[in-house]
Amino acid sequence: MKKISIVIFAALFAISCNEKKEGPSATNDLFLDNLKGAVQQTMETPYQTDSTGKIGVMDSCCISLGNYDSAGNFNKYVSKDGKGNIKFEQSISRYDNSLFKEITNSANSKQSGRITIQLDKEGKKYATAIEYDSSGKLSSFYKDITQNEYNQLTSMKQYKPDSTLKQSEETKYDKQIFVEQTTKDSSGKEISKTSAKVDDKGNQIESTRTSTMKDAKTKKDSTTTKITKYKYDSFDDKGNWTQRTEMDEKGKPTKIVKREITYYKK
Repeated sequence: MKKISIVIFAALFAISCNEKKEGPSATNDLFLDNLKGAVQQTMETPYQTDSTGKIGVMDSCCISLGNYDSAGNFNKYVSKDGKGNIKFEQSISRYDNSLFKEITNSANSKQSGRITIQLDKEGKKYATAIEYDSSGKLSSFYKDITQNEYNQLTSMKQYKPDSTLKQSEETKYDKQIFVEQTTKDSSGKEISKTSAKVDDKGNQIESTRTSTMKDAKTKKDSTTTKITKYKYDSFDDKGNWTQRTEMDEKGKPTKIVKREITYYKK
C-alpha cells in the first residue's frame, strides 16, 4: 500500500517493487505499483499469526485503503482502526501531465501537514518542493531534485527553514523497480539504507533496512538492521496478490495481510 510521507519528500517516488517493462510507455501508478487491470481501490487488512503461520485475529491497527483514478494514478490513502475510525488520510492533486502538485495529510480529522511541488520552466520535471506543518508554517523545503524517465526521484536535498542542509537522499532503480535508498545527514554520514529484492513477477520478497542513531547516553552511534521477508499465498484472476505472509529474518511468520481489490467496471 502506497503512503506518501509528509516528512520525507523522497517517499513520493519510493515506489514499491514493480513489473519489468522495457520503456516508460505506461508509467501510471498502477504500472509502478505492480498492479494489473483497471484497479480502483485496494484494501489491506493485517492479521496476527502464530509461529506456524496460522492466521489469527485482525490487528487493531490499521486497515489501509488506496484509491486510483480512472487513468491509473494514485489519489488517496486512508488508514482506519479495527472499528472503522479514520486515523490518517492523505489526498493528492496533480498537474495536467499527472505529476504531483500537492499532498495534504490529515490525522484524526485535522490537517497535519502538506507538501506543494513546483515544476521546472518546461513543466516536465520536479524542481522544488515546500513542506508545511499542521499550522501552515514552513517546516522544510527540497532542492536539487533529480528523477528518472519514470518520474521517480533519484536524488534530493532537504533543507531547514533557515536554509541549512538537513539531509540528502539517493534512490536507485533497475528500470522502474526500486533497488536501494540511502539517506545521509548534513555532514554526509549515512543514517539509513533500505534495499529490496523481488521475484520474477515483480513482487517484493525481501526488504532490508539499516538505521544508525546516536545513543543519548553514550553519544556513540548505534546501528540496527531489520530484514523482512514476504511470501505470497494467493492471487486473483488478474495476477494481483490477495494474501501475503510477512516473516522475520529467520523465516518465522509475523503477520498476514489480506488484500481486497476493486476494479473499475468496463
